[in-house]
Amino acid sequence: MNKKLIALTFAASLFAACGSDSSSNASSNSDDYKREFATSISTGETMFIGTMSLDHTDDLGKDFVEVGTRAGVVYYDNSLFIADLDVGSISRYSLAENNKLGKVTAKLSLPGTWVNHIYFVNDEKAYLGGMLDSLIIINPKTMKKTGAIDLSKYKDKDALVVSPGTGVIVDGRLYVGLLQNVSDYATGNEAQVAIIDVKKDEVVAVAKDDRVAAVGSLDDSQNQAFTVLDGYIYCYSNASWGYAPGQVDGFLRIKVGETKFDKDYAWYITKDVAIDGITKKDNFKYLSPATYPSEDGYVYSFLNVMVDLQQTWTDMDSYHNNTCKPVQIDLANKKIKALPIGYSSSWASYGKYVEDDGNVIFAVSTEEDDNAYFRYDPKTDKAEKIAKSEQIPMWIVPLK
Repeated sequence: MNKKLIALTFAASLFAACGSDSSSNASSNSDDYKREFATSISTGETMFIGTMSLDHTDDLGKDFVEVGTRAGVVYYDNSLFIADLDVGSISRYSLAENNKLGKVTAKLSLPGTWVNHIYFVNDEKAYLGGMLDSLIIINPKTMKKTGAIDLSKYKDKDALVVSPGTGVIVDGRLYVGLLQNVSDYATGNEAQVAIIDVKKDEVVAVAKDDRVAAVGSLDDSQNQAFTVLDGYIYCYSNASWGYAPGQVDGFLRIKVGETKFDKDYAWYITKDVAIDGITKKDNFKYLSPATYPSEDGYVYSFLNVMVDLQQTWTDMDSYHNNTCKPVQIDLANKKIKALPIGYSSSWASYGKYVEDDGNVIFAVSTEEDDNAYFRYDPKTDKAEKIAKSEQIPMWIVPLK
């Protein structure tokens, strides 16, 4: 079945589902409720992005836009910025009443270019990163290009592109990982972070460290593979998701304001992490991009333990294998704890969010619970299924 037919079939099923009581909440006869999150949902062949409420997950799909097989979504300034990576475009959508998805107010087209990262300096200035040899500077109100920072001189000799990926802005500086892609999936063999002065649009330094492979990811529109915590920027390498045998995965960190990696800190996930009944040391494993830190300093993620479960990447169907375990992570003390939620698929290993009270929402697709949303309470170490979904849930992005 081709992608267009799948998309049409799926769209029809979305509207059919809206009339059934397929969630923990009966379908609303009115749209008179506020949506708290942007979300992406997937068929495995195409994606849809829109807004949602956890109290009305059976309405999921009423308020969406169809994108390609890969896309990213970011919330900023009462708008959603949606990157359609198959087309090579980023569109700014206004939010209407009750946070419904509004109209496209501005759009930037970059045909044939994978651009999935937006780093907002302010309402009128942002950087774009992706499979490029530069950082593009735009006005996010108009989505017009206003400049660029050339990074080509930092390209490794074997790299196709420099690929600025995951990034965070702290104290007037953008810290952005240079992935040095040698193919669509395989990145460079060492960690590199360019440090940019956002007032001068100049590279201050490039921190390099060969203890792990390239840090950050192109598949991380929320820029969560970098974590700012207690004066440090923790930078994660997934070792090209296993597509580059021999690469080393794990965390390094840079102290805010400095230009080199902390030589006293390294945490190797594959080498060092063992969890009883889940994974053994030295079995390859990797984390999805984590949440922003909770008030008690933890971040939350999914740990893909496909090797321990005797699974491998073979084709697109492999992304539906249930190999991703929800986990709590203590970066400073190098600890990981498995949570009482089943193994999710790779497609559904992005959606997690720390609520104001410290509880954590996970969007999953598990063998036991199918497509669902769970709330985990770290105080009791218990998780409760709070909603179901007809579709595979991916990102959940708070609209605030």
